[in-house]
Amino acid sequence: MPESPSLQGLNPEQKTAVLHERGPLLVLAGAGSGKTRVITNRLARLVETGADPRTIVAVTFTNKAADEMRERAKRLLGGRPLVSFVGTFHSWALRFLRRHAALAGLPPRFSIADSADQLALVKEAMEELGVSEQVLPPGAVRSRISHAKNALVSAQAFADSQTDYAGERIGRVFLLYEKKLAAAGALDFDDLIVRAVRLLRDRPDAAAAERARVRHLLIDEYQDTNTSQDALVKLLGQGADSLCAVGDEDQAIYRWRGAEVEHILRFDQDFPGARIVPLERNYRSTSGILDAASGLVANNRRRRPKRLIADRGAGARIRLWRFDEDRSEAEAVARAVEERRGEVGDVAILYRTNAQSRSFEEELVRRRIPYVVVGGMKFYERAEVKDALAYLRLAARPEDDLAFRRVVNVPARGIGQATLDRIGRAVRESGKSWWEVSANPPPELADRARTALSRFRALVSELSDRAQSEPPSALLEHLLESTGYAALYDASSEPEDVARRENLAELVSAAREFERRSGEDATLAEYLDSVVLATDAEAARGGRGVTLSTLHAAKGLEFPAVFVVGLEEGYLPHGQSGEEEDELEEERRLLYVGMTRAKDELTLTLARRRLVFGRVQPRMESRFVSEIPSNSTEERTFGISRPAAFAPFATEDESQEVELPGAGDLRRGRRVRHPRYGYGVILSQEGSGDETRLTVYFDRAGKKKFVARYADLTPA
Repeated sequence: MPESPSLQGLNPEQKTAVLHERGPLLVLAGAGSGKTRVITNRLARLVETGADPRTIVAVTFTNKAADEMRERAKRLLGGRPLVSFVGTFHSWALRFLRRHAALAGLPPRFSIADSADQLALVKEAMEELGVSEQVLPPGAVRSRISHAKNALVSAQAFADSQTDYAGERIGRVFLLYEKKLAAAGALDFDDLIVRAVRLLRDRPDAAAAERARVRHLLIDEYQDTNTSQDALVKLLGQGADSLCAVGDEDQAIYRWRGAEVEHILRFDQDFPGARIVPLERNYRSTSGILDAASGLVANNRRRRPKRLIADRGAGARIRLWRFDEDRSEAEAVARAVEERRGEVGDVAILYRTNAQSRSFEEELVRRRIPYVVVGGMKFYERAEVKDALAYLRLAARPEDDLAFRRVVNVPARGIGQATLDRIGRAVRESGKSWWEVSANPPPELADRARTALSRFRALVSELSDRAQSEPPSALLEHLLESTGYAALYDASSEPEDVARRENLAELVSAAREFERRSGEDATLAEYLDSVVLATDAEAARGGRGVTLSTLHAAKGLEFPAVFVVGLEEGYLPHGQSGEEEDELEEERRLLYVGMTRAKDELTLTLARRRLVFGRVQPRMESRFVSEIPSNSTEERTFGISRPAAFAPFATEDESQEVELPGAGDLRRGRRVRHPRYGYGVILSQEGSGDETRLTVYFDRAGKKKFVARYADLTPA
C-alpha cells in the first residue's frame, strides 16, 4: 500500500512529529530543518486520519506564512477545500470576539483601530492632557502602550506602577486612550488577543465552549510568542486532543517587541508529559557554515543542546574579512558581488541596523548592480533622510517648492493644513514660488501662522548663508539641531526611533565621505547632485538584484551566498544591548540567524575604523568573532599596513597584506583620473601616511584638494 501524501519524503524525525497522536508535542526545528513541512504535513495527517477539520486550528505570525501553510495542506489533501482555521493569532482572536462580542462587553459591530487611528488617538489624548510631543514622541508613547498590552498589563495597573516623569505621563495618556477607544466602539490590534484572553479567563462557559471547538492546536514559531499569545495557547491547549508547538529557541530574535524565549524553554513544564522531537538534519547549508554558526550559538546559556547535521556535505569554510575602514569594506563586498556576474540575485548583504545599508547601496549603484531592500526602504527613500535632504535643498535654493512643502511644518511649528491651503492658492494665482509668497503671506492668515512662517523663513535664510562657507556635513549637523529635527527622536528608546537616529547619523557620515572623495572645497550643490546619482533608478533595472536586509528581516529567507557585514561592538552586539546577559544572548542568536541564511558561501566582515556621524571612529571587533571556531574560518585582512596597531584584529599571518593597490602611485606630476572630475595632474603633495593631502588640477574642473586615502583617484 503506497504511503500517504502527508508522510512522503519525510525523514524519521519529521515523520515522528507528524505521526504523534495525542497530548502536547514540542518540535525543536533547527535552522533549515523543514519545520514548515512538518507543521503542514501534520495538519494534513490529522485530516487524513479522521479528525474533524473544523476542530483544527493552525496559528502562525504572518498572513504570508498562513497562506503558504494553507496552500501546501490543500495540495497534500488532493486539492479539496480546507475548512480548518489557518491564520494569525490576531485573526483567530478577532473571529472569537465577533462570535462572543456580548460576553466580552463589546458592541456587536465593534471596529478595529488601525495604526493611523491609534496614533491619532494618542495625539488627541496627549494634547488634552498637555503632554508635549517634543518631550514624548507620540509613536514612542503608542509603542509603550502596545508593550504593556502584550504583557497583559491594564491601563490602570500600568499607570499605578509608574514613578518616573515619562512613565507617569504615559500612564495618564494610556488611561485616556482607552476611554477614547471605548467611546469609538473600537479595539486596537493588541486588544484582540488581550480581550480574548480576558474572556477565556473570566468566563468558564465561553472557555469550555471554545475548547470543545478546538481539539487540535498547531502553533508555528513558538519561540516568538509574547505573554498574551502564550496565555492564549495555554487557555486553548489545556485538554485539547493534541497540541503541537514548532520552534527553535536559537532563532528567538524578537525580544524587543515582547517575545519571550522562556516560553519555548519551559514548554514541557507548562504542559507536563510533553513529547520533545528535535529536528537536527539541515537541508539548507553546508557543514562548514553550520559548524561555525553552531559553535557561536553554543555560547548561549538559555537553550536546549542540539547539533545540526548538514545534508549537503562539507562545503567551504566561512570567510572572515577585516578592513582598515568601512569604505574599503563596501567596495570589497560590491566587487565580490560584481564578480559573480549574472548571479547577483543569489547574494544577500545582511546588517544589524537599517543605517548600515547606505554605503553598500551607493557602491552597488556606482557599479550599476541591481538591488532590493527587504523589509524596508532604500536609504535615501527613508522619511527622515528625505526630510533632512529637503532642508539642504532649501539651503541651496529656497525656491524649491517640493522641499519647502515637505518640511515647512516638520517638525510641527504651528503651520497647519488650512494655512498651507491658503498659501497654495496664492502660489497658483500669483505664479510665484512658495518661498516668495511666504514672505508676504495672504492677509487672512492668523497671527500665529504668520509668526511661524517668519521663523521658518529665518531658519532657511540662516542655513542658506551658512551653505556659502560650511561644508555639507557641518551644515547638516547644524540643521538637525537648529530645526529641532534631531530632538524628535532623541528622547525615545523605541527601536523605530533609534533606527531614525542612526539613519540621520549615517546621512552626516555620507556627506563627510562625499567631501573626502570630492575634495575639501566640495559645495552643497555638488553634494545634492551626488545624492541624486546615488538614487539613480537605472541601477534597479533588469533582472534579479542583490538582496539587502537587516538581520531581523532576513529571518525565514535563504541565499546561495551571504555577507554579514559590520561585525563590531556597537553594531553586533548593538550598542543598546548593554552588558545584560539576556540582551547579549539575543544579539548572538541574531548573528546565528544571519549566518544560517547562507546555503553555500558565507562571508563575515568588519572594519577597524568607521565614519559615525561624520567623524572617523575606531571600532572594536565584535566579541562574537572570537566565539566562532577558528577551524571554521578562512581569514583575510585588507588595507592594514601596521597590524601591530590594530589589536585585536591583526595577526602575524595577516601582516603580509598591505595597502590597497595604487595608493603608492599618487605622487606629484602623476596624471590621474577621478570618477566625478575626470582627468587631471597632481600638482603637490603634503604630509605623510594617512594624512597625506594632494592638490590636483583637473582639465575640466580646475584645482581640487583631497585627503589622499579618500581621494578616489586612479593613475591615468
